[in-house]
Amino acid sequence: MTQSASRHRPGFVTVAVVVMYLGGIAQIALGILTLFIRYIPDAPTGDVGLLVSLFGAGMILFGLFVIALASGVARGSRAARVSATVVLLLAFALAIADLIVAGDGDWSGVAVQLVSSAAVIVPLWTGAGRRYFAPR
Repeated sequence: MTQSASRHRPGFVTVAVVVMYLGGIAQIALGILTLFIRYIPDAPTGDVGLLVSLFGAGMILFGLFVIALASGVARGSRAARVSATVVLLLAFALAIADLIVAGDGDWSGVAVQLVSSAAVIVPLWTGAGRRYFAPR
């Protein structure tokens, strides 16, 4: 009977996984709050209410997807690492697009997205993180 050698997950990869879990949980919470916006007395009804509900449900599903990716990254899945990188880069691009569309000059959302993306992407692709995801 053979035993496979278990790999030890590097600390920075663990930090990246925790950041991903926290981001996913925050996304789910924001999705739930978005769903509750429908029930504010001054909230619009009809098609706008439906769009708000769909947007909130989408936020919840996206949060669950981020948590699933974090679980894959924690297990050392290379596909999860690539998918997480793509998702975070798309989220950063959307933050920049939001900055341009809003036109308010508020860089805080872009800065937060940049820091959180870097906190996840850099450890996954450099040093011990890169070796952790190397093919066996």
